[in-house]
Amino acid sequence: MIDNVSGFGLIAVDKAAGRILSLDPGSLQIQHVIDDLPRKPHELLIPPGRGKAYVPIFGDGVHGDNPHPGHHVAVVDLATRSLMKLIDVSPWRGPHTARLGGNGLVYCCCEESAVIVVIDPEKDAVVGHIRMESNKVHRLATVPGREHLITESEEDGTLSLVQMEGENGRVIKTVKAPSGLNGIDAALTRPWVVATSSERPELFVFDRDELALLRTVALPGHVRHAQITRYRPDGEILAVIGDFDPVASFYDADLKHLFTAEVQDKPLDGAFTPDGLHFLAANEDSGSISVIDLAKGCTARHVAVPKGCEVLAYYPLQPVAHTDC
Repeated sequence: MIDNVSGFGLIAVDKAAGRILSLDPGSLQIQHVIDDLPRKPHELLIPPGRGKAYVPIFGDGVHGDNPHPGHHVAVVDLATRSLMKLIDVSPWRGPHTARLGGNGLVYCCCEESAVIVVIDPEKDAVVGHIRMESNKVHRLATVPGREHLITESEEDGTLSLVQMEGENGRVIKTVKAPSGLNGIDAALTRPWVVATSSERPELFVFDRDELALLRTVALPGHVRHAQITRYRPDGEILAVIGDFDPVASFYDADLKHLFTAEVQDKPLDGAFTPDGLHFLAANEDSGSISVIDLAKGCTARHVAVPKGCEVLAYYPLQPVAHTDC
C-alpha cells in the first residue's frame, strides 16, 4: 500500500488498450475505466484547481511511425470519472505532450504537423497555434516564471525556445544538441533545462534562457539511453527513466546522482506520490508499476496493473459541497 494518499485520486493512461483508468491511490488497483476513446491515448496533463485532465489522442502508431495520427485531446472530469469532451485540434495531427503555461493556457505538441496547439481550459477549445521550425515536435517543457516554452525535435536533435504571445507565439532560438534527444523537463529551482540523449546514457543540461549546453551528466546503471525526465513538484529530485532499459535514476537539485533503481519491462513514465517519498514507474510491457522508495534508495515492490499503462498522476480530490437543511 502507498501511505499518505488520503484526499487524493490517481489516474492512469492505458495506451495499449486505449483506456483511461482510475486507480485506488493506495493499492493501485483499478476502480473505474473510461474506454469510449479514439485510439490511442498518450500522455496526461492535470492543470491544478480545474478538476479535469487532458489526454492527447496520439494515434495508432509510435513516435516517427504513426500511420493514422489522431486529432483530438480528451477532457476527463475527475470528479465523475467520465469523458467530458473531445477537443478537435484539426487540421493538426498527432497530439502528444501537453503542458500548462504560466499564462493559464494549455500547450500541446502535434507531432506530425510540427505545431504546438494552444488550448483555453476555460472553453476547452483551440484558440491558437505555433508553427515549429523542425521535423516533428514530440515533447515540450514550460519554464517556471517565464513566458517561454522549450521544445525538442528528436529527428533534428534540436531544442527550440518559444516565446508565448497571447494565444500564439514564435520561435526565438533553436540550438543543436550533441546527439538526438528524447525526454525534456525544466528545473524548478535551477536555471536549467535537462534533456536525455536518444543515443547514449547521458543527460544534457542546458541554460534555460540561452539554451547553451552547460554540461553532460552520466547515467550510472543504464545500458541504453534514457527517455523521460521528471522533476518532483518541489524541484528537489529528478527522475530519469530508461528507454527499453529497466532502470530509473534519481538526482538531487544540483544533479548529484543519488541512486539507480531496478524497474520492469519498458518503463515509460512515472509520478511522485503526494508526500514526495515514493516514485511510481509505469512499466508498459510487464503490466506493472514499480514503487521506488526515495529515502531508502531502492525499489520496494512491483504492483500488477494492466499491460499498456503508460503514464499516471495523483490529483487532489475536490471537497464535496454541503448545504444546511
